[in-house]
Amino acid sequence: QFGTMLTQHLGLPADRLPVAEQQWPAYEHVNVQAALDAWLGEPGREHRLVGVAGYRHRGSMGLADLLGQLPEEAKYGPRPGNVLRTSLPTGPEGQTKECLRVAVLLVGDADGRSALLFRGPDPEDGREQTTVEVIASREGAGAQIAARLADLAVEHNVYRGQVVSFGRTMFGRQGSFLRFHRRETLSQDELILPVATFDDVRRQVVGVARHREALRSAGQHLKRGLLLYGPPGVGKTHTVRYLVGELADTTIVQLSGDTLHAIKEACSIARTLQPAMIVVEDVDLIAEERDHYSGSAMPLLFTLLNEMDGLDEDADVVFLLTTNRADLLEDALASRPGR
Repeated sequence: QFGTMLTQHLGLPADRLPVAEQQWPAYEHVNVQAALDAWLGEPGREHRLVGVAGYRHRGSMGLADLLGQLPEEAKYGPRPGNVLRTSLPTGPEGQTKECLRVAVLLVGDADGRSALLFRGPDPEDGREQTTVEVIASREGAGAQIAARLADLAVEHNVYRGQVVSFGRTMFGRQGSFLRFHRRETLSQDELILPVATFDDVRRQVVGVARHREALRSAGQHLKRGLLLYGPPGVGKTHTVRYLVGELADTTIVQLSGDTLHAIKEACSIARTLQPAMIVVEDVDLIAEERDHYSGSAMPLLFTLLNEMDGLDEDADVVFLLTTNRADLLEDALASRPGR
């Protein structure tokens, strides 16, 4: 029974201790695992891993539930079992990392003892987040551990410097994970842009990135945007590929088609993993003039505008938008100074 196990490990009545919780979106599952591995591997820390059986269809299961579990409930509810893992991608060449699906970790170090409940997303069971709950024998240690894991998830983020796009799970949920893509490289000779246009584009996107520290020191903003427009065949896609290839140290988040709804998530990733570029292909699908508003696109336009305006001026994030129909774009997106 988990209640007895946790009380014995912590050495005091665990049901009176506060529980600290940290939550992440489903696509952060692999980063939370990387954070947990890094934290557990720090000198002087030992741990025991305990699997959880009988947890399915119990979306609200948490440490408090395990602590308050009655002996007779353990026969049918969550109970110690095998450790379940899943393999998640960490790069474009097929790299993967073994990640916990659900487990209890009993941890001890110089600061005392703690217990963590790790739960990854489970679309089939309706869970769309990764969560870690922490309880500790020392007052305030649970919240400190949860905050430390949040910092480590950023520090060890596998998406940093990669080219990614949102995908969907086998159960049809869009935007539930990120796909890795190889970073293509093109030479300037492969583009069909006029030299002056190419120089302007490169200065706006690459030039600012190359001089980010000098610009920050001078009080200049780094947030910027670029709209590539024109009929098919004028070089928009090739230009995007060229810029992605040259910005080798930049995190690229690509949105197109049925993943355009993930604008908010893409901007969250970009803020966290600066320098970053958000590529929104066929932006006219969500940014038509208000006269063309059909009832579904406008909320996404508002989200895009809010995210563009909400970024700090010194955020090293560039929005790269493409469209075949610039004449359809809402003026608030295409014409406002600063965007």
